[in-house]
Amino acid sequence: MVPWWLRYNLGIAEEADLRNRIVQLSSSMGLDRKIVNKIVRHAVSEFSKHGLGADYYGYHNIDHELEVTFFTLLAAKGQDNQGRGFSQKDLVTLFISALFHDYDPLKRFDKPNEDSIEKFIRNDHRIVKFIRDLGISVDIVIALIYRTAYPFKGKIAQNSSKRMQELFLAAGIPENDSLTRKHYEDLGWFLSISDRIAGYSLGSFEHSKEMARRNAHSLGWHPSVINTESVKYFTALKEEKEMFQRVFEGIPEEYRQNFSDNVMNFRQAWSKETEIRRSIREKQVNLITVVEGTNLIDTRMMESIQDIYEESHAPMRTSPKKFRKSLTDADTILVTLRIDTKSGEVVGYAKGGYLENYTLRHGTHDENFGQRNTAYIESICVKPDYWGETGGGRLRMAFHAEAKRRGCKFVTGYVHREVAIRRINGGENVEIIQKYNPDKLDYYRAHLDNLILSV
Repeated sequence: MVPWWLRYNLGIAEEADLRNRIVQLSSSMGLDRKIVNKIVRHAVSEFSKHGLGADYYGYHNIDHELEVTFFTLLAAKGQDNQGRGFSQKDLVTLFISALFHDYDPLKRFDKPNEDSIEKFIRNDHRIVKFIRDLGISVDIVIALIYRTAYPFKGKIAQNSSKRMQELFLAAGIPENDSLTRKHYEDLGWFLSISDRIAGYSLGSFEHSKEMARRNAHSLGWHPSVINTESVKYFTALKEEKEMFQRVFEGIPEEYRQNFSDNVMNFRQAWSKETEIRRSIREKQVNLITVVEGTNLIDTRMMESIQDIYEESHAPMRTSPKKFRKSLTDADTILVTLRIDTKSGEVVGYAKGGYLENYTLRHGTHDENFGQRNTAYIESICVKPDYWGETGGGRLRMAFHAEAKRRGCKFVTGYVHREVAIRRINGGENVEIIQKYNPDKLDYYRAHLDNLILSV
């Protein structure tokens, strides 16, 4: 955290740029620059101190909070052009609600819990003081946050709506003042839409894919459903057409186009992967694994593997330069997934080596470190179009077999907890060594004793 925090304060981290954009935009909308700066700094500090900074491999981190805050203010400012602008009090309320809408520092799961968020906000005296100094109601701020619960239907909507009505009453809005209550309900709905489309509007398709990957990890989804679920996610916005249009029309044209392009790209990716999976299932395409000799890797293969590496954004990453150099290291275990033949196109890989060659995540202690009896899987990456057709599983088992051939007794790595549990329940000799919450990217150990090597 310290190196990132230093970069942030020096103004060279991506989050610092978002902070500056928020301060500049809010200032142009009449908010006090100094107060906004203090509030954003407090939010960044609190998220980072509790492990929810830029390095947290989950969806609801500080990057998300800052993106939603900037986007919400941007969309709110654009309402003036539509003749339905917000009051200064509404703008300040939206700003605070957006910045702390996922403020759940000790959360057990990546998905925020609105009850916990309310508790943490009320017990953070600096936030409460900021809210009072700005002349707005902490109850209204929290009510807006309850409206961001997703999906806002069924039991989730019932519980959130009930709490919102209680908060309105606590804020001094009587039950018969339906007009004022409806106003704040709509303000919360405005924040909810902004929350869900901010990152997909502000960033490139690469950024959007990274968001989708982090969200899939947080929810324990297999990577193969990312495009399918993303298409469903965007399609569901049609059910909230009225507010979606209001938010969408309030943002600059470049961001509207960006969002539309990203949605289209997800649909195209889904269509392409559907066709490839059909080809694999009908045996028109065969996937095979190849244990590569690191002394035989040519430039073309290296570039193919590095392209997949850079596209995959695996959780535990090293620099592209270091990754490329390690491909030719004699200790490296490299297994590729290819189409049809041993010289066919590379569409995936598993890479690792002896445990001693790696730096583990903070908090992980492996008793076998130094004994050279353990292979560490650095990453298993497959081109998105080829996920879901057992390619990842084949790579993992081929890596295990090669590790055993090299004299290893164990294979370790980091994987989502639900994945490790599924392997254990499936009969594999796997144990979870170190658990991490809330991102559930746990350190596991697989025993190779009973693995039978083919001749």
